[in-house]
Amino acid sequence: MGWKYPLLLWLTALPLLLAAAYADLLRRPKRRLAVRFPAHPLAEAAARRVSPRRYVAPALFAGAATAALVAAAGPIVPLRTPTGHPVVLIIDVSRSMEETDIAPTRIEAARAAAREFVRHLPRQSRVALVTFGNYASVVVPLTERREVMQDAIIALRTQLRTQLGPGLLEGVRAVTGEGPAPPLAPGLPFRAVAILLSDGRASDGIAPEEAAQEAKRRGVRVVTVGLGTAADPSTFRSGVFGVLDEPTLRMIANETGGRYYRADEAGRLREIYRDLARAIGWTRRPTAPAARRCCCSSPSDPCC
Repeated sequence: MGWKYPLLLWLTALPLLLAAAYADLLRRPKRRLAVRFPAHPLAEAAARRVSPRRYVAPALFAGAATAALVAAAGPIVPLRTPTGHPVVLIIDVSRSMEETDIAPTRIEAARAAAREFVRHLPRQSRVALVTFGNYASVVVPLTERREVMQDAIIALRTQLRTQLGPGLLEGVRAVTGEGPAPPLAPGLPFRAVAILLSDGRASDGIAPEEAAQEAKRRGVRVVTVGLGTAADPSTFRSGVFGVLDEPTLRMIANETGGRYYRADEAGRLREIYRDLARAIGWTRRPTAPAARRCCCSSPSDPCC
């Protein structure tokens, strides 16, 4: 929590001092009267304890004045608001996604995690879906329609190859457009976010390094998620193409200012996607209380 005019907070001590001085003045005349006329009935009454009700008015004044000064200082509260960044989910649908080391299969775990990610995004966030296997494809362009995204994720099917580089490049274009991307606004570190999930190594297509450099040029921050458990090719039906290529995924994340995550079980993958939805879709921005707007319908309205 911050303040728009923090120096005004120093003035909050003034009402308390004034209230204390006023309360003291209430008692002083009675003490003089008790000393000057010690045998007078009024002196006896003045010597009695002062009723607490006499301090209600000073206390209310001090409280109201303090509250007014605090409001005038302009408290600024960080509120949870959507970031507004467009997001693209880039999902590997190569044949190695049928491996069962991530129960029930890697592709099923990816579907469940992606659907949960979409559910946790703000309704205002635009999200796209890109897949890569034999080729890279924009399955769903940027949209706010969550039901379209959910249906497309459920319908994901595996293909043979792993065109990782083209998949990343297609995802970057999905959130920045086909033409040259305009320069980033001052103070804006990135304009869009891509979440790339893969379980293996690239088979063909442009090099992932080139795609990562293009993502950086266009201001797209890429978060990579590696899905896999073992490194021994003999444990996979797809052989070497089922082995998780962590160095490449780390490189893509580092090149674009993102972060790499490793998921070795379905529960961990869902947790990663859920946390990413909160971190990417939401932020806390300092927000000052809005001034009251007049909504009168005529000049004679009392609010005018």
